[in-house]
Amino acid sequence: MKKLFLLLIPFLLFGYRVDIQKWKSHETFYGFLKQNSLPLSIYYNLPLKIKRYVRAIPAGETIFLLKQNNEIKQALIPITDDKQLQIIKRGDKFVTKVVPIMYETIQKEAQATIDNYLSYDLYKATKTRLVAAKLSDIFSDRINFRAIPKNTQIKVIYDEKLKYGEVKDVKILYAKISNRYYTVDAYLNPKDGRYYDSNGKSLKGMFLAAPLKYKYISSRYGMRFHPILHKWRMHDGIDYVNRVGTPIKSVADGKIIFKGWIRGYGRCIKIKHKNGYVTLYGHLHAFARYIHNGSYVRQGEVIAYLGNTGLSTGPHLHFGVMHYGKWINPAKLKHSVKITLRGKAKKAFLAYVKKFNTQENIALK
Repeated sequence: MKKLFLLLIPFLLFGYRVDIQKWKSHETFYGFLKQNSLPLSIYYNLPLKIKRYVRAIPAGETIFLLKQNNEIKQALIPITDDKQLQIIKRGDKFVTKVVPIMYETIQKEAQATIDNYLSYDLYKATKTRLVAAKLSDIFSDRINFRAIPKNTQIKVIYDEKLKYGEVKDVKILYAKISNRYYTVDAYLNPKDGRYYDSNGKSLKGMFLAAPLKYKYISSRYGMRFHPILHKWRMHDGIDYVNRVGTPIKSVADGKIIFKGWIRGYGRCIKIKHKNGYVTLYGHLHAFARYIHNGSYVRQGEVIAYLGNTGLSTGPHLHFGVMHYGKWINPAKLKHSVKITLRGKAKKAFLAYVKKFNTQENIALK
């Protein structure tokens, strides 16, 4: 925020003012231009790729308008996580360009005793709800947070990512959860982005148990009477039901080998993983930004949003898994199998842990 206002000081001296707004739910870029008496040619002159971005600006994004006598002279509108569209008035014309968003990163440390709930007690210690959400995800395969004992001690070291003074994300570097029953620690491995304990064993399995939060399963793997084609045929996946727009996550690290439309699956994504696995996500409403053929995704990364495309009787995700070219039952995926570092990878990780512990003065016991 300080950097932004330092840049605007010369304008402020000549009677300019900065208007800070939040992008409203269901607001469109076209409507934004009309509401602020800006020429619609601004939109029509944008490159096709930028047009796609401005059509999908998330609600709640912070935008900055530089005004003089209620007339916009400059606007900054975020269009991706790291880029923003700058609209500048030069004479009688408006020009646009894409500029980077300036983030500030601050490393923080917090300790908390769980007397009530994880989210409540960690929020008191960190002043953000993101830390508890990230911790719950990291330790989800090891700890049942619904039955966490009282007086559980939590220590966490994390990077806080701020945009104009607002916390946009946190990256947990280290965390330890301990009580009279167990002690579990987690280190972020900078080499692969996964979390491991101090012995080099991953906190999470190779696969997520499911690619989304769902209400119920409407159809399981196996033979079924197709509700649209009205004949018996093999159902080669699991159908998860939820509302349109529910985020869909990749169940494992992998490479996107298909993004597009496949007959009955409708809009879908295929991801290739290690050890001969390929996962398919069908009937999608929309793809996540930056997702394209050939891109690599991490386990748990949002890749798309639940929809109702293709041969579908209602909003749901069709999730399929192939192993060496043959469909298998996704329910039998060994999502609990952990990844253990070995050889040079383990040696490098243990050296990193030792250095990190020394720098941060972490008490291991």
